[in-house]
Amino acid sequence: MRADRTRLALLAMFVLLPALTRAQDAPSFGATAPATCTVRDVTGLASAQVALLTRASLDPIIGCAALDAAHRTGDVTIAAVDTVRGNIVVLDGTLRIAGMVTGSAIAINGAVLVDASGHVTGDVIAAEHGATIAAAGRIDGELRTLDAIEPLVMRPITDGAAGTLSSLKRTVAWFGILILLGIGVLINAGDAMQRVNAALTSGFGRNVFVGIAAQLALIPVLVLACVMLALTLVGILLIPFAIVAYVIVVLGLLVLGGLGAVQMVGSGLAARRSGVSERGARLQALVAGMLLISVPWLIAAACASQPMIAAAVGTLALGITWIAITAGLGATLRTRGGTRSHDEPWGIWRPAPSGAAMPMSQPQPGWLTPTPLTGVVAVKRKTTTSSGSAR
Repeated sequence: MRADRTRLALLAMFVLLPALTRAQDAPSFGATAPATCTVRDVTGLASAQVALLTRASLDPIIGCAALDAAHRTGDVTIAAVDTVRGNIVVLDGTLRIAGMVTGSAIAINGAVLVDASGHVTGDVIAAEHGATIAAAGRIDGELRTLDAIEPLVMRPITDGAAGTLSSLKRTVAWFGILILLGIGVLINAGDAMQRVNAALTSGFGRNVFVGIAAQLALIPVLVLACVMLALTLVGILLIPFAIVAYVIVVLGLLVLGGLGAVQMVGSGLAARRSGVSERGARLQALVAGMLLISVPWLIAAACASQPMIAAAVGTLALGITWIAITAGLGATLRTRGGTRSHDEPWGIWRPAPSGAAMPMSQPQPGWLTPTPLTGVVAVKRKTTTSSGSAR
């Protein structure tokens, strides 16, 4: 029996994880321009303007022309006798072209005005305020208008070691919360958890089957209950309360089943020390099981700096967590929420025992008391003495 429990516990170690989804923050990198873009000198621009250009370079219409250009700020006018070689970009102002631009003319969060003498060999792109082209103005490319472009917030690159340490801290904190929750359930519902533990030990596959069936029925049962309540006016008012109560009951069953599975793992691997009470042994098994199953989560947290490995371990953890939740839910349902043993028939109702039953003898009244309506005085029951005479 001990060997069977140990094998089951070892199996549970690989198929159990707490019902807990751990959100891992991926490293946050500041957006950069495409590597193929040629960037001209931007030393004279403020950091906010550089961020605005970077954001514009990521736009599919503007593209690399936002960086591979002569940059100006404010209102800019190209006189009729002037010629600009290449692209020109104006930030937060109006670009007025009376001369020639041998490239694209771009106004970011501004407007483009092409006079009758103006000539642009490339595209004219205006973000926010549009463009105005005179009747005699020439554009060899296309005219594009866009909405305003917001500056891109440059976020610092998260250090790999700091991200890993943060993931480890979150994992330890979550398991600390689960241990405290398990202690609370053990104090208030220790017998119920023990019955769930016994059900998990008796047949892990059967519990998984029952848990899958219960998961498939969760939504239909809730919908059916709401439909039944909707048949009456009072029931319609009770539907929100019924939904909340249903969710609370389901969460309670999941928590009880998961903690019972954790306790099974601990009881199968941690030997009970001499002199430890029954409740102390249960607490020892719960903590040992929680510490044991936290090892895979800690390994996954340690790989947070490696996105591929973290994704693979996270996917595996989600699958294992689903199996744990399913088995725990099945065991909880088989024990009627931990109120009865899993091998008792369903047709008999009785309250959950709180301890060993105390034998009780049938009371024997010493006095016979007829109804007072007859006026007969109560008489004492006749007893027989040791000598055989009645008195």
